[in-house]
Amino acid sequence: IARCMTLLHGSQGCSTYIRRHMATYYNEPVDIASSALTEEGTVYGGEKNLIKGIHNLCKLYDPDVVGIATTCLSETIGEDIERMIRKYHAQYPESRVKLIPVSSGGYMGTQFEGYFRTLRSILQHIEMKNEKHDRINIITGMLSPSDVRIIKDILSLFPIEYILLPDASDNLDGGYEESYRRLPDNGTTLEQIALMAGSRLTIELSLFCPPEDSPGEYLKENYGVSLVCLSPPVGLRDTDAFIRILSEVSGVPVPERLKIERSRYLDAMIDSHKYNAEGRAVVFGEPDFVYSMVRLCCENGLMPVVSATGTLSPRLKEMLSDEVNKAARTLFDEEYAVLDKADFELIEELALKMKANLFIGSSDARRIEEKHGIPLIRCAFPIHDRVGGQRISTLGYSGSLNMLDSLTNTLLKIKEGSY
Repeated sequence: IARCMTLLHGSQGCSTYIRRHMATYYNEPVDIASSALTEEGTVYGGEKNLIKGIHNLCKLYDPDVVGIATTCLSETIGEDIERMIRKYHAQYPESRVKLIPVSSGGYMGTQFEGYFRTLRSILQHIEMKNEKHDRINIITGMLSPSDVRIIKDILSLFPIEYILLPDASDNLDGGYEESYRRLPDNGTTLEQIALMAGSRLTIELSLFCPPEDSPGEYLKENYGVSLVCLSPPVGLRDTDAFIRILSEVSGVPVPERLKIERSRYLDAMIDSHKYNAEGRAVVFGEPDFVYSMVRLCCENGLMPVVSATGTLSPRLKEMLSDEVNKAARTLFDEEYAVLDKADFELIEELALKMKANLFIGSSDARRIEEKHGIPLIRCAFPIHDRVGGQRISTLGYSGSLNMLDSLTNTLLKIKEGSY
């Protein structure tokens, strides 16, 4: 969101950890404040620290929005953040800042649920305008800024006005500026978000977001905005589906440029499939990422022998099992594993058992790569041991083509290096 800051209600260590987590992936300065709870605040409550922290943050940065994320510490003692926000505004009536709380104790789920819970909380705490208009809403999962730009580029080819939530394309992958701006001005504004209640349609690029965390479901239930849930446009089928619905909504045929990109991607699939047949991949990460990457692998003749997410998602497990089973029959393979609520110990064990020769996911699997010499394709959040994670694209025909080249070339390197 434009002109937005984050304040963590918990210990100073939490904000330091998350700031480092973000900065090493995006290679951009990320300021995160903390209410810096100590032992006393943990026992007696952190209201005083939180109100003081918000006040200091507003004096230093003058933000339009402050997102307040609770940590395990404040969640465990049962802090009433909504009441504290009301008290802050009563104490500082001149303050114009919008405060958006998000319950985000680490034991409440994974990054996946927390991300969508944050987007839904944004909608719940902004005064919405439900006058109808012709815009559509596009809600995405955690994408790289490069992938957000691909989404925006595809949308620009259709005569559609849209509201994108969120938009990290510039804030977390900006250009060089001589003068440092403490607050990013780019992104979706509060005024634009307020109009989402009157849009004619919401396209939510997630198949596995729980309904209780879904921002699209919130707009549908409270404002009657029609909702379509799609898988992120990765690979042939899912990119086709996304572009097809944009064509239907806009009433215009698919633009020629997209047809050319699709044709180029098909040609790359033909070129590389004969090499991909030797691939045995481990795909891991958030549910939408895993599903998209597994489908891309299956489309291109690469067998996903282990598909794993740390999120509890029975639906993902069911859909992946069906997808991978079809690929296994086609590739004459009998053994594979589909996991939810998995950890890296189990993933490593199964990767060795299934004779995997490729990992696809974040840099969190780098220890397995180092230990067993299995190459890791880094293409998901977070990437800490390489630069450019924010510029990796996997969406659309162009991003899928880049991803396919990376997979195939890695397999070729294995073959040529160990012949």
